Amino acid sequence: MTAGLVLENLSVALGGKPVLRDVCLSAAPGERVVLAGPSGSGKSTLLRAVAGLAAVESGSIRIDGLRIDTLPSARRDVAMMFQSYALFPHLSVLDNLTFGLRARGVVKTAAEAEASAIAGTLGLAALLARKPAALSGGERQRVALGRALLRHPKVLLLDEPLSSLDTQLRGKARAEIVRAHAASQAAMLLVTHDQAEAMALADRLGILKDGVLQQLAAPREVYARPANRFVAQFLGSPAMNLFEVRLALDGALWWRQARLKDHIAAPSALATGAGATLGLRPEQLSLPGSRWAPAQRAVATLQARITAVEAGGDHQIVWCEAEGERIAVRTEPEWAAVVGDTVPVTLHLDAACWFAPDGEGVLL
Repeated sequence: MTAGLVLENLSVALGGKPVLRDVCLSAAPGERVVLAGPSGSGKSTLLRAVAGLAAVESGSIRIDGLRIDTLPSARRDVAMMFQSYALFPHLSVLDNLTFGLRARGVVKTAAEAEASAIAGTLGLAALLARKPAALSGGERQRVALGRALLRHPKVLLLDEPLSSLDTQLRGKARAEIVRAHAASQAAMLLVTHDQAEAMALADRLGILKDGVLQQLAAPREVYARPANRFVAQFLGSPAMNLFEVRLALDGALWWRQARLKDHIAAPSALATGAGATLGLRPEQLSLPGSRWAPAQRAVATLQARITAVEAGGDHQIVWCEAEGERIAVRTEPEWAAVVGDTVPVTLHLDAACWFAPDGEGVLL
């Protein structure tokens, strides 16, 4: 028997339109699996299917080996934190926290003791008498999280839990989610559109596109070795630079009219004379004198004109144009970038991703 949550070939259709297609994933007890993807990719629908709020067309959902997709929501041992938080406006924080416990027959004193304990963990101890209208967005988020955790579910579902918080509060809220979840040992599925949030919270990160799970792996692996061109472009800000290259008969690597390198150790799947897509993150390109330049081993160079500079606090993004295409290079903020200058750009190929020239652009 497999512990935790397991989805096998899960498909969901809404109004006759496929929304999820043969999704397979699992979340072990205590594991945080984060799902990201563009709007309409099926993220929230997947949570709703697990919670019993969306009908399953085919496939199965199991918790600790027990199939639950045919069970009503109340019998699934699942708790869901909605994007809107859905707090009862006429109840105090304490009453919001204890509502689920009381509904399941827990006596008032025991329910309040349990709610007070989790309120202390989430920094709500001084707010128990307040109504939701008297709380900040971050405080309401913590109440909703505490209410879900008090359900003591085997599976915890969080739908865009931090979307209504301002940037300053999000870092603190992320840490609170991690701390509170660590004590619960529930399998967690969290949906977000925020890439920084996804990378920070995930033990494993899944990327959805048009209802199809494109990749599910550790966040660093998804970032460094994306499964296809879509994942490469979706994750990262700015997105991965993609170069449509070809391997000449003499072993040289060409990008449009630029001869990037005389000899290249290309993937064995790339035939001589064939085309492919070369993917490089902005930090895998460097400009002259940048202290962020990786060790120079397998490198290629091209000439590019600086067209714009974006400040980012501890870094800057230097936008360049070469061969009619825009490329992004990450440097330290002190690097003196002058718009209009032509500079050599070094491509560090050791960590490059090679994508097949097929319709999906899968990783070679």
